Order: sequence, then structure tokens, then C-alpha cells
Amino acid sequence: MNMYSFYKKTVSLAVAATVIFGTAESTHAASFSGNTDTTLATVSTTSTNAIPKDLAQKLQSTLDKTIKDKGIPGVAVGITSPEGTWFGASGVSNLATGTLVRPEDKFPIGSTTKPFTAATVLLLAEEGKLSLEDTLDKWLPASIVNNITDGKNITIRQLLNGTSGIYDFLNRDEALIQAEILKNPTKQWSPEELVAYAYGKERQPWEYPSTGIILAGMIVEKATGSTFAEVLRSRILDRLGMNNTFFAPQEQIPGGYVNGYLDYDNNGTLDDVTGVNLSFGWTAGAIVSNTQDLTKFAQALFGGELLSPDSLNQMLNLVDIGVGDSFKYGLGLTSREFEGIGRAWGHRGDAIGHGSQWWYFPELGVTYVNLQNSQPQSDDILSSMLKTLLAEELKRVPESSFSGGLIMLGAAGFFFKRKRPLHNMKSS
Repeated sequence: MNMYSFYKKTVSLAVAATVIFGTAESTHAASFSGNTDTTLATVSTTSTNAIPKDLAQKLQSTLDKTIKDKGIPGVAVGITSPEGTWFGASGVSNLATGTLVRPEDKFPIGSTTKPFTAATVLLLAEEGKLSLEDTLDKWLPASIVNNITDGKNITIRQLLNGTSGIYDFLNRDEALIQAEILKNPTKQWSPEELVAYAYGKERQPWEYPSTGIILAGMIVEKATGSTFAEVLRSRILDRLGMNNTFFAPQEQIPGGYVNGYLDYDNNGTLDDVTGVNLSFGWTAGAIVSNTQDLTKFAQALFGGELLSPDSLNQMLNLVDIGVGDSFKYGLGLTSREFEGIGRAWGHRGDAIGHGSQWWYFPELGVTYVNLQNSQPQSDDILSSMLKTLLAEELKRVPESSFSGGLIMLGAAGFFFKRKRPLHNMKSS
């Protein structure tokens, strides 16, 4: 039996114990009825207990070794698991000064902004301020809608899950956009300038939704008469006590954030690109946050404390994008299979000189966040950290004595869910 299979078996036993005996700790769980691409889901309140000291030391050693081996300047990591919570950091936030990264440091999170935008839209839908079935022409001016192929028939839902097929300028024009940004790094980009890159371009059956989610952010402002930053703060950030999260194009960031590095001239040396204005990502990629706040967001979102069960179910209604079960897309959210670890819901993000990983592993009850200050990023940090975590947790839960596993995992609030067929949400 491999590590992941054994861990799943232990979790399944914990589920049975929870159903039969209940838990001593009150948990807030959401019921899912849509296709979330897994047969078992777990939701737990945010753990405030630190993980055991020996495990913390192993995680720190793993993190130190990984960033040294990969040549990454600095990283902050946050992990919550049935054994508790760990926030750590390694490396430096500034290569010139050698300032060490701290666990609480802020980083640009790139496309991990997308789940925030989608959740904001879903909250406005709950309030009746808009509907996911509203088309672009209900909210946006003809000067935008008429320049997007078949724009009058594109819905907000399609903007969020990529089935609008609108041209993604951040990926398809990556070299062009990056060159433009680095040529004028302090430029404040408007959302209108960004979506104009998609004008007249052919729509695809599915397209990564950077442009679509920027359009969704514009609709949020139109529907509320407020800035996106104000809506995000009132609906999510203040509500969850996320005091270290900011929408960079419209808010000042107290204390700034860690320096970002990229070898943009390909000479083998990392260049400091911290001065780049993050507005080029707008509501698809311009939030700044830290590991503690992103952990709060994951726990509240997947724990049913932020959205209604129906809204969360819609967010997790995953679209088959044509690459198999390893990667699917929901509303501003992905479902991804990590080899040797398992399936997760969440997102990864790349800003210029920074990268983020933000995941919830429903079958393991694990929330994982890492933020780094260089590009390109890979999954090496996530893979090494979670394999260290799971290997150590398994040592504490021998297969011959599953009662310990029931005690350890039963408080995580596990529940069963019926799996339904995936709805065909692709655009024509």
C-alpha cells in the first residue's frame, strides 16, 4: 500500500468514526450536490494548534533544502493539517540586503487572485445584485461588448470558468505583455486597456480566463457603483479578518511586499523587478497577501463560512477543458491532481518575479500555501513539503491501530457527498 492510499484509508476510518460518534469540536460544514470531482470531501475549522516540534523541524529542513537546491531566493509556507498548523519561511526577501523572509511577509499572488474575484461575484449574486446568467451587454458598454466576438451572448458564469473562450492576453501574448510591462514598469494599466487585447480575436471552446475575470471585475464595479477594492474588502477581507491582503491597483500596501526576481534578459542572473506595477493583472492577478491570510480564505471558502452551499457548489462545478481528469476548471478555481499526494482545489499564480500556490486537499483535510519571490516557479516546494508532512503523519498513525487515526482525524469534520455527472458548460 503506497503512502497516499494508506492515508486515504485512515481518513476513511475517521469518517466512519465521525458519522457514528460525532466530534467534540463544533465544525461548520457545507453540503455539496454538484460535481466536485471527488467522492470524499473534508472541511475543518482553522486549526490554531501548532504541529509537533519534531515535524516542524523536518518541514523547516525540507524547505531550506528545497529552495537551496532550486536556487529560489525566498519562500513563505503555510500548512494546516489534522495535526495542526505550521507557518514557516526560508531564504531572503531582498538579495541586495540579505533580509530574511518572515512567515508573515506579503507577496503578490498572481492568478491566485482569481478565486477571490469569483467568490466576490458569487456573493453579489447571493445579494441579488447580479446573476451568473447575465450577459455582458447588461453591464458593460457597447464599446467593449461589440469588440468581443459574440460578446452579447457571453455570460458572467462563462467569464469565470473559461467557457467564454475569450482570448487570454496574459498567456497568449505573454512575451509581448512582459516586454511592454518591463519597458514601462510603473505604468498604471486600466482594465479597458487590458481587455482590448482580446478585441476581434477568435473565441475558443475553452480559454484560460484571465481576460474573462478582468471583465467580471468590471461588472462588479458597475453592479455596485464601488471600486473592486471596496467590494472585495467589505465582502471578504474585513469579514474574515484578512488584514494583510490588498488589491494593489486600488489600495496602498502598508510596508510593501518582498522583492521579486526574474532573469528577464536571460543572462543567468536574477534581476530585481519589484518596481513593476501590478495593475497589469487587475482582478485576474493583482492581489497581495501572505500565507496566514490565504489560509484563512481557504478555510472559510471550503469550510462553508464564506459562501452559501449552493454558491460553493457552483464554484466547484468543474469544466472538462480537454486534458483529462488531471486538471479541470470551476468558477475561478481549479481542480488538480498532484502525483503521489492527491487531488486539490485551489489555484497557482505567477506575477512578474513572484509565484504562489494555494490548495485545499479535500481527501486529506490539508490546506497548503506557498509564496515565493522568483520566477519561474515549479511544484517542487509543494511536493517536498507535503510528502514530508504525510510521511511523518503516517508514522504517528500505525495501520494496526486505527483508533489513534480516528481521534486525530475525526475532529476534522469529514462528510460524504454524492457525486453527480459533470454538466456540459462549454460555449458553442
